Amino acid sequence: DNNTVNEEEGEVMSLFSKLGDDIIDEVFNEELQKEIVEALNKNIDIPFLSEKTEEKAFNALYDTIEGVIKKAILEKV
Repeated sequence: DNNTVNEEEGEVMSLFSKLGDDIIDEVFNEELQKEIVEALNKNIDIPFLSEKTEEKAFNALYDTIEGVIKKAILEKV
């Protein structure tokens, strides 16, 4: 019946969504953030800012970019 088909489609889509969340969480982890922030800090010197302050700024930048990318990916899954 039509309701059963719709329920099954919903379950499959939910599974894909969950899988997408799991993949995203696997890729965007603390290790990746640390690696990216260290690379940014090494390659970009902002005069008059300490390394610690630069690191804070790069972490905020990473968090912002990560959020936008995650949202974009989830919209496509």
